[in-house]
Amino acid sequence: MRNAIDGLLANHHGSKDLLKKVGAEYAAMVQSACTDPNSLLHPTTKQHISRYIKHLAKKKNTNASLNTSPEKLLETQQLWQRLHSGGETISVPVKTLPPAPFNPPAKSVPEAVPLDKAMLEKMVKDIVEKQQAVQHQQQQQQQQQIQKTLSRSCLACGQPKSRYLGDGSSVHLFYQAGDVKYFCSKKVFDKYSAEGLTNPRMSFEDFASTPFFQRELEASKQRGAERKRVIEERSKRKSVVEHPTGRLCRFCHQPLKQGPNSPHIHTGFPGVAGKYIYCPAKVFSLYQAQGMTAEMSWRDFQQSPFYEAEKQRWIEDKKK
Repeated sequence: MRNAIDGLLANHHGSKDLLKKVGAEYAAMVQSACTDPNSLLHPTTKQHISRYIKHLAKKKNTNASLNTSPEKLLETQQLWQRLHSGGETISVPVKTLPPAPFNPPAKSVPEAVPLDKAMLEKMVKDIVEKQQAVQHQQQQQQQQQIQKTLSRSCLACGQPKSRYLGDGSSVHLFYQAGDVKYFCSKKVFDKYSAEGLTNPRMSFEDFASTPFFQRELEASKQRGAERKRVIEERSKRKSVVEHPTGRLCRFCHQPLKQGPNSPHIHTGFPGVAGKYIYCPAKVFSLYQAQGMTAEMSWRDFQQSPFYEAEKQRWIEDKKK
């Protein structure tokens, strides 16, 4: 390999693209010398030539190499010779180990019984029944939660407004007749027990046959009408009252936007940069102790002796 590369380098010495020409001719020489062309898939001619050229440069000119010390150069030459001279085969003795002792555990579990068709069907049936029971329990819990959220509590007895829920201390019924929509036995008992009503769990049919039914009917109608009237008044009051929009003054809580209904004046002091918002209520609270008797308009305030004091106060606040 060294002789071949030396000859190719001597032939192409001084020509352009020296390494490419030498590499191509060396690859052709390697492939032609190989008995089986399919066994040489990737010839490493470029790596061989580059390493060999570096070796020649280090041998001819040691000062131009990276490692200028004689010891390092000798070590590099020995490494190069060792790589291209071939390695020695080292044999390592192989010691055969005896098989490890293994004691299998005693059979504590009985052998599995082969499954037949009847046992498989029973296992599948049990699994399906368990799944159905779990699903049924989940559905019942969901229905109970929905009923708890939908049912409101009675103000008289504190139980849910349903004839099917509660501890049984009262009877609830939704009586859809006119304005009367709800009946609670405890409520009517607390109301009419002093007048002769004795059963705290009286059904609605029994209560309808008593003389207290018409009185409760009229009272419930009046309560329904009063509730409707209150709701209508609240809705009218909400529609009439107009809440202020936009930014509000921190002192008088009126809109800061200047307009016909706003007491604020957006102006400024001569010779002072910036916009000043005049609030009569704020200025009156600041200078009431100094002799101001009432809130002033902006024109009256300009003619008053408090104008210069407010100007100085505002300038100092801006500096802060």
